[in-house]
Amino acid sequence: MKFASLLRQKKFREGLAGYLFVLPLLLYFAIFVLIPILISFYYSFTDWTMRSTPHFVSFRNYAELLFNKQKQPYFWPSLLVTVKYIILRVPVGLALSLFLALLLNSRIRGENFFKLCYFIPMITSVIAIAALWKWLYDPVTGFINQSLALAQMTQHNWLNEVGTALPAIAAMSVWQGAGYGMIIFLAGLKGIPEELYEAARIDGANAWQQFWNITLPLLRPVTFFLLVTSIIGSFQVFDQIYVLTSGLGSPEHSTFVYILNLFNQAFRYYRMGLACAMSYILFVIILVITWIQFKFVPQSYD
Repeated sequence: MKFASLLRQKKFREGLAGYLFVLPLLLYFAIFVLIPILISFYYSFTDWTMRSTPHFVSFRNYAELLFNKQKQPYFWPSLLVTVKYIILRVPVGLALSLFLALLLNSRIRGENFFKLCYFIPMITSVIAIAALWKWLYDPVTGFINQSLALAQMTQHNWLNEVGTALPAIAAMSVWQGAGYGMIIFLAGLKGIPEELYEAARIDGANAWQQFWNITLPLLRPVTFFLLVTSIIGSFQVFDQIYVLTSGLGSPEHSTFVYILNLFNQAFRYYRMGLACAMSYILFVIILVITWIQFKFVPQSYD
């Protein structure tokens, strides 16, 4: 009995020590994540300008956003622009990341150097990256138009033409995020047994057949992870567009994405209650799309 009592006391002390170690993280989560989430949910049902007392208005903010086009003419268009951005960015980004991973997986010389070069944009400030690309896209002195002029090709005012502004921003995002996807894909490639390729070569499979029948199926978990996280991240795009368009979503609102609209409602028009409602609408949209992906997109090799 005495031994059992000592054992329980030891387990209690060990458990208490564990809780004390995670207590700072739990406090951080509660103060800076959980409590703001709950408060913002309440504010989404209020009329609040940050300079006045919140006034409860029930579902009026949600109804105005979803059904009143006169008061909120940019809600649905901004969501559509965001969807266009996702279509432009996600497939190309995944394909480029996979291509780079396949190149590095072929055991080329200087593999670590190329990994570093491709990954550096991912850890570089988005503001610095956007400022660099704003210079590249400059219609007069930018490197892209200068190169097109030397090749006697048509030049564009990339960030000020409706047809090129959003693709130009998506291209910058693809370039910046390719290194992250490359590392994830490369980890997946390293986990594929070499014996499978050897058996396929013995059976006469060429490189394309090996890629299609071995590499792609076995990369499904990695691809699924990158697909889900890329779509979630693309729905929240803001920094690049804010810097490249000076916060206007120009030209003609062709780059006026959802988060930029939310930012304007909160910090330009001081309609914080409406902005909180927009954030929860976006949460529901992302939740539904993620559920659809988990339900219908293959996640593993069968």
